[in-house]
Amino acid sequence: MDPQLVNEINNYKPSEETVTYVSEHPSLNIAGPTGAGKDTLATYLTQSGDYALVVSDTTRSPRPHNDGQEVNGVHYWFIDEAKALEKVKNKAYVEVKQVHERGMYGTSVEAYKKVITSGQKPILVIDIQGIEDLMGQFPQLDAILLLPPNFEVWQQRLDGRGDMSLEEKIRRLKTALKEIAKPIENPRFHPVINTEVIDTAEIIESGEYKEAAYRENALKVAHELLENIETFLTQHS
Repeated sequence: MDPQLVNEINNYKPSEETVTYVSEHPSLNIAGPTGAGKDTLATYLTQSGDYALVVSDTTRSPRPHNDGQEVNGVHYWFIDEAKALEKVKNKAYVEVKQVHERGMYGTSVEAYKKVITSGQKPILVIDIQGIEDLMGQFPQLDAILLLPPNFEVWQQRLDGRGDMSLEEKIRRLKTALKEIAKPIENPRFHPVINTEVIDTAEIIESGEYKEAAYRENALKVAHELLENIETFLTQHS
């Protein structure tokens, strides 16, 4: 990436106007490890008509999706680095980040406001880094940390993709260790167990996931997942 763009991203802070707007119209933020079902859940929530996904900007190229390619304006807004630099300088993002070597990802103020003006609640499906950036800029925001119901089901989901090498699986599980630990470390992350998408959506829409009894049970699942990951990594080290 352009070093100037990287520098601007690393020092980015949204405008005071954006902070006020997002504070008045908070998003539903969903994060979680690979294979937890984030995209499926978010898509299901949008079918009620009450929620809509905020389409992010990215400087990476479109990737294969199902039997075709990712679609501009549906999966992402694909922009070049020059346009990204212009938008970052103009404070056009709610949050923006560089994800490893994959390029820039950003939630534009324009895309966010488009959801609000349509009368819907914005959903951000976002990685842990992005969520923590948001929490730093917007102290009132919290996030759902989606968890698989148990390690066995999670492995079935990952293995069912059929294209993941053991090396890649190990890499993702190491990342998952940090992700799954977040609600244990930070009460602003709400652990939600993704059993069946219909049931999970109901728990989110009702607000049950914020109740103490639900959190206690979900944290037990998080601890069990962490133990199973550690065992798997030890066996395959």
